[in-house]
Amino acid sequence: MRLTTLQSRRDRIIAGLTLATLSWAVLLVLYFGKFLESYELKTYDQLCRFDARDAEKPRHTALVAVDQGSLEAAGKQGINWPWPRQMYAPIVEFCLAAGARAVVFDVLFTEPSSYGVEDDLLLAEALKKGRTFLPVFLSREERPQPTDEKPLLEPFLLSMHNRLSQAHTPYKSVVIPVDVLARSTYGLGNVEIPPDADGIYRRMPLVFLYRNEWIPALGLSAFAYGGEKIPATLEENRLSVAGVSIPLLSDGNFLLRYYGDGREFPRLSAFNVIQSYLALQEGAEPLYSPELLRDKIVFLGYTAAGLYDLKPTPTSSIYPGAAIHATLVENLLRRDFRTRIPTLPLLALTAATAAAAALTVMLVASFWKLSLLVALYAVGLVLLDVTAFGRNLWIDVVLPITGLLLSFATATTFSYATEGRQRRQIKQMFSHYMSDLLLEDLLKNPDKLRLGGEKRVLTVFFSDLAGFTSLSEKLKPEEVVSLLNRYLSEMTDIIMESGGLIDKYEGDAIMAFWGAPIPQEDHAARACYAALDNQHRLAELREEFAAAGLPPVYARIGINTGEMIIGNMGSSKRFDFTVIGDNVNLASRLEGAGKEYGTGIIISEATFSQAADRVEVRELDFLQVKGKEIPVRIYELLSRKGELEEKMKEVRDYFETGLAHYRRREWGPALEAFRRALAVRPDDGPSRTYIRRCEEFLEQPPPDDWDGVYRLMTK
Repeated sequence: MRLTTLQSRRDRIIAGLTLATLSWAVLLVLYFGKFLESYELKTYDQLCRFDARDAEKPRHTALVAVDQGSLEAAGKQGINWPWPRQMYAPIVEFCLAAGARAVVFDVLFTEPSSYGVEDDLLLAEALKKGRTFLPVFLSREERPQPTDEKPLLEPFLLSMHNRLSQAHTPYKSVVIPVDVLARSTYGLGNVEIPPDADGIYRRMPLVFLYRNEWIPALGLSAFAYGGEKIPATLEENRLSVAGVSIPLLSDGNFLLRYYGDGREFPRLSAFNVIQSYLALQEGAEPLYSPELLRDKIVFLGYTAAGLYDLKPTPTSSIYPGAAIHATLVENLLRRDFRTRIPTLPLLALTAATAAAAALTVMLVASFWKLSLLVALYAVGLVLLDVTAFGRNLWIDVVLPITGLLLSFATATTFSYATEGRQRRQIKQMFSHYMSDLLLEDLLKNPDKLRLGGEKRVLTVFFSDLAGFTSLSEKLKPEEVVSLLNRYLSEMTDIIMESGGLIDKYEGDAIMAFWGAPIPQEDHAARACYAALDNQHRLAELREEFAAAGLPPVYARIGINTGEMIIGNMGSSKRFDFTVIGDNVNLASRLEGAGKEYGTGIIISEATFSQAADRVEVRELDFLQVKGKEIPVRIYELLSRKGELEEKMKEVRDYFETGLAHYRRREWGPALEAFRRALAVRPDDGPSRTYIRRCEEFLEQPPPDDWDGVYRLMTK
């Protein structure tokens, strides 16, 4: 009897190791086929965000940001974008006078200034006064090589000793600053950073091969360049430069360690830096103390959203591009190097976890005990990963955990099948979250068992009948139902014909969206067309209702485009396919805002930007709705492109003139323009709204810090 028990235990161990080996073989395919890479990267991003919470803030670098405030402040002084290059000269001089170690531009000056040669010369003179660095942009596109390219680049190249066994893929062309600036700067460096496959900037090359020469990254140049060629040695997984040995990933990239979401750097507004420089010249107190920049490497770049230099990183979806280069310098100066676990140790760890899971299943009889043990193994792996990450070692924990779960599932299936318990166990597991009514559908589509969703950029639509509650009180119940059903049927048909999906009805309100579940590249235009067709059809219905003795009905529509969460949401027994998020709420608020402006359809700037070539609009306002801190530009949707009536074009022209005066606080001229618009179209709601506002501001002007934003405090 004892011999039989030992034999059975030995068989279980052999079976467990065999199943673990099979699972490990599958894992090898998943790993080398890069099927798990996206999950590894997302896990890495979570670890970065967790690690950044307690990270020491940057102390060697700072940012001077051309932000939205700078653009607006300059605009008020008549300086439009793009700025003259001489605007950057006082920034450079303020930084150098403050004792900055270097000033690094993340701004490409590849064409002569449109303001003339003198404009470039003024910036060049400032660049000569200290350690200033300008970017070049490498490309894999073949372009003719300018004759002056090599002598301009020559002083800033790396003196590279290349010990790599495999060849680097060379770049084929480079865009460099204009001659007068390139010859005035202290150093140059490349700013072309390829993101990961999912568009996230987690790593970057430090050196770039171009025409058998090596060009440093902009951050590396700022860190190491001392006025002559930088000696460097490149070998497997390592770059030695300026006396520092820098670890590289197997693909030759440097893994950045982020310290926050981009706000962790000392950040100075570019326009305020200019004002501080001018104050110092006049002997006045500057807005910024020079001490803020002493001994720092200062990066100058764009953060205003419209300048398109905001990048997605593991810690933020809108990380300033200049801050990525600053992060590299901060890593180098701190010797803060994050490395990734090599392949062989990772595969060994994966094999060990797979074997542990399989042996636990084969040797532990109780399902709950073995589930607890496997859960503890998973928790142990997570703790190992978090602890190692805190010490700058990234372990791809997705592979070991996948091995753990795969081995557990494989061994569990084998064990229960051989002992005749598989069917009972599966039935017990599924009984917790399956409904008998949904059984057939869920068996065909098991993914529907899982609640949750995904982030997608969609267009959402809200419509509501104006004053329907008071209107319904005047009608008999059967008349209300008849009117409402007729209205909803007609509007629904139009929305569905346009490819939209009705999310829900709430009384007389309709919520719909475009872009899912079937992707539609033109979802914003589809929503706009549906809204226009709805209003046109509603105008026809009003005539029919009038003939039937029913009162007229009018609808307000709000449309917004943006990232939102879409998926099955609800309880385990009942859920809906719907969309949620701030951008959904904004569309609802825009529908309600129609009452303030007396309009039928209001769309957001995000919707207009995607459908601009398909629709006619007029800008209404810069609006902050209830529940939102950031104002949005809104538009009235007027017609399809090219179909706007001449009368409405005239109204729009007057209205735009009035709006320009209004934003400049010129209430009299604004009032005259809006009255002209109203004379052409006596029922123009937006003109009436602005006439009322202008009259109020003539009696009681807004405060000096009035920013032109209208804050709508009602829903």
